[in-house]
Amino acid sequence: MRWKIREMDRDHLEQVMEIERASFPTPWTEKMFLHELASPLSFHFVASHRENRHDLVLCYIIFWMFSGEVHILNLATQPAFRRLGIARSLLLFALDFSYRRGGIWYLLEAREGNQAALHLYQKLGFASYGVRRKYYADTGEDAILMGLFYGDRIYGEKDDEQSRLP
Repeated sequence: MRWKIREMDRDHLEQVMEIERASFPTPWTEKMFLHELASPLSFHFVASHRENRHDLVLCYIIFWMFSGEVHILNLATQPAFRRLGIARSLLLFALDFSYRRGGIWYLLEAREGNQAALHLYQKLGFASYGVRRKYYADTGEDAILMGLFYGDRIYGEKDDEQSRLP
């Protein structure tokens, strides 16, 4: 299956909400997504597949970027399309997108029970640096704090070959 990555807009919202509800015990509300779509700090993309002249949203990501820091807020894949590399592709796109705009420190929280997400982040170089105890009120789960650092911008530019993302 092939997919394209494009900026999320209001037309994607209904499908994104379906993925959100299927992915999280306490899903974001439509109002929260609309807030992110309007925020100048927020970046939001979908991976979609063209099917019968209709775009099917497979995965989405939302992240903030400010002063070299990138905070990944939300990443989810439609259940029927998980484990196909779509989330990995979209996350790599987001890392590259923000790196090209000055991102050097990438942060996120993941549920301790979400082993698939933790494995994906670790595979892409994220490391655990802490725990927020009972962070998720809905389940009482801890949040694993993860980070990825690309400090070459601090110490001077390197050639393109050295500064590529994994």
